[in-house]
Amino acid sequence: MSDYFEIVIKPRFSETDMRGHINNTVIPVWLSDGRGALCREYLAITQPWMVVNLTVNYRQELLWGSPVTVKIAVDKIGNSSISFAQEIWQKDKLCVQASTTIVALDMDTRKPVRVSDEIRQQLSPYLLAQE
Repeated sequence: MSDYFEIVIKPRFSETDMRGHINNTVIPVWLSDGRGALCREYLAITQPWMVVNLTVNYRQELLWGSPVTVKIAVDKIGNSSISFAQEIWQKDKLCVQASTTIVALDMDTRKPVRVSDEIRQQLSPYLLAQE
């Protein structure tokens, strides 16, 4: 990735199996933590949304005892959706590649709404160059 936001997560022992391997069910949580850190904490975006698609490709084993870096970039901003490209790295190795699509919601109607110009502008520094 070229334009990305990063957070570092220290894996908890409770996220492992008996061999110190990070359980695969933890990865979507870490990906969510990364998106939340960028959008909610760093950019203070309050727009409600929901995940409508999540694709995770496990490339290498993640282990307890070493921090992981979650990288987040914006792949595409549609009318009501935002697609994120995400990676998880440990010890300078790419371990997970993921794609997450969220849809902006109107909480009263529970229907999709347009991603505002303000949010588009806030996310633009993290938009990957389109080829």
